Amino acid sequence: MKTFCGRANPTTGTMEWLEEDENYDYHQEIARSRYADMLHDKDRNVKYYQGIRAAVSRVKERGEKAIVLDIGTGTGLLSMMAASAGADFCYAIEVFKPMANAAVKIVEKNGFCDKIKVINKHSTEVTVGPDGDMLCCANILVTELFDTELIGEGALPTYEHAHKYLVQEGCEAVPHRATVYVQLVESKRMWSWNKLFPVHVEAEDGEKIIVSPSEMENCPGLPSVCDIQLNQMPSSDFSILSDVSVVCFHVVLLLNFQISVKFMVIYFYSIKKAGVGIVLSWWDIDMDPSGMINCTMAPYWVKSTSAFQENKADVRVESPVCRCQAHLLWNRPRFGELNDQNRTCQYIKSLMKVLKTDSVCLCISDG
Repeated sequence: MKTFCGRANPTTGTMEWLEEDENYDYHQEIARSRYADMLHDKDRNVKYYQGIRAAVSRVKERGEKAIVLDIGTGTGLLSMMAASAGADFCYAIEVFKPMANAAVKIVEKNGFCDKIKVINKHSTEVTVGPDGDMLCCANILVTELFDTELIGEGALPTYEHAHKYLVQEGCEAVPHRATVYVQLVESKRMWSWNKLFPVHVEAEDGEKIIVSPSEMENCPGLPSVCDIQLNQMPSSDFSILSDVSVVCFHVVLLLNFQISVKFMVIYFYSIKKAGVGIVLSWWDIDMDPSGMINCTMAPYWVKSTSAFQENKADVRVESPVCRCQAHLLWNRPRFGELNDQNRTCQYIKSLMKVLKTDSVCLCISDG
């Protein structure tokens, strides 16, 4: 049996399945994963529990049994939250077999075997009926499929299939709503992660400037986002150029959920003159319809938001494609390293101490 593991492609920003050796250690894969980050995220866990408890209560108030579908259950934490909140039964779906096996043991150890069924399948392969994986459609959908870009982990196809085949019409959903925020800033540091800057070298006969080839200078770069912790960005490293604009996605609670390709043009009104702009993005999720239970990724320096100005005219949007090959070889931290003027100066000083007019240099692994 062949072993496949998911790997993030730094060029496209998507997950790809790669074949591994038959003796591959799945436990190492789990240890390196981000399950621990999520499990120890207290704010996330509290908000999810509050949202699940509220959804179960709303279903019970209608006189219905609370049947929960948990897609991408991982360790089974959200399903156990639902069972603790009074759900009558939970179907916990996990496609990664070692993780599904761990979830079965965790559910059993916590005494929820009679309330939770772990299904080791992709959600699009799950069947409903007397002989199916689920006896009936769920009336509460619980998911944690979001990534840095909110919907970059294939969340939309998963939701579309679930609403068609696995949940009842008008089901409760946790999270209920997601909102994406964008803001325009100016930052030389962040721009240095995308382009090579000219290198200034002080020589005996004057200053020399090393520039990159025109193919690299004109290359738009990669289509994938740069994943950073905005809270760790010093405020001195960027200047805010616009108000925060809001792009709202009602991604979960749609009665006739269908994927549709939609392009939007968002106008930023700059509050001051600037050079090249950087678009920062983050999101938050409402766990309930009222919006009272909110889990946000917003950085600490955000002050206000405004609705976006949408251009409803037909727009042709082309994703940037690297043509210089450099962006395929170097990641963004490497671009930043090459553009670090202090680092460059240290190299130049060291070279000037040892180089002579007749020196022959061998440069290994340049770039």
